[in-house]
Amino acid sequence: MSFNFLQDVVLTPEDFDIQDQKVFIKDFLYSNTVTVIYSPPKQGKTWLGYGLATTVAKDDSVEEVIYLDMDNSLNTLKDRAVNEILLPHPKIRYVSNSKLRCTPIEHLRQISKEAVPGNFEGIVFFLETTKDYVDTDSKSQSEEFMKIVMKMRDAGATIIIMHHATKAGRTISGVQVFINSPDNVYELIQKARDNNSLHFMLNVTHARNLVKDAGLTVNTKTLKLEKLDEVYSTMSTYEEEFVRKAKDALEKNKAGLGQTELLKATGHEKSDKTARDTLEKYVDKFWSKYQERKGRPVTYNLIA
Repeated sequence: MSFNFLQDVVLTPEDFDIQDQKVFIKDFLYSNTVTVIYSPPKQGKTWLGYGLATTVAKDDSVEEVIYLDMDNSLNTLKDRAVNEILLPHPKIRYVSNSKLRCTPIEHLRQISKEAVPGNFEGIVFFLETTKDYVDTDSKSQSEEFMKIVMKMRDAGATIIIMHHATKAGRTISGVQVFINSPDNVYELIQKARDNNSLHFMLNVTHARNLVKDAGLTVNTKTLKLEKLDEVYSTMSTYEEEFVRKAKDALEKNKAGLGQTELLKATGHEKSDKTARDTLEKYVDKFWSKYQERKGRPVTYNLIA
């Protein structure tokens, strides 16, 4: 038997002439990979997605960024000024569920029909979110979704998928395929929110590539993405909660607060040494400390 019907699908040496992966964000995001980012709701996945989209769009190797948003309404997008800060970018095409004439998964199937080898080189897709495409607890639906995504990757695409955690918060939701099939999986933790910035830690929970935990900050007005300040990356859960409450209190009291008042606003007494130490630790980072002279009351003010 000649097996001529295999001629077009048998590997040849030329098939291994593969371009090196492009580094979009060192140790975090590379071309021609599938990356899943998961967190509970309201942690800022969308803002991170926008920051990543504008960052990769600046790369010369990227021809087009296609953001498939099946989650957010047009009103939400307007509130976030997507029409002003994201749509004007010449490489970014934003697809909203509000304009589809089919279901999100049917739309993804249509895209996959174009996924032949090499056809998606230089294309970066953002998919938000998995729950809007399939029932993530359904093995058959989830496997079909991931097979489509892998086919897109094998056609040259880079895919970033926004996914949800369980209600408990720290575990990826849905069936095992969302852990086993992607190249890299990150747990997203919002460390802090101040003014126009969101601060994130992304911890690797599964990886095929040499990636590492990453800390990123995104500006919600400009979508500029930067490395997370070490101040945020090393904060404990206790410190995060303390800082959030202290900043809220100082924001409401522009003239400043004394030590006793500020500690009380965070739910602590002046006698609490851990709270006092935490207050002092973040002087000149989140708030300033002023004392007219020794023996006089200390006043704390929020650093703008």
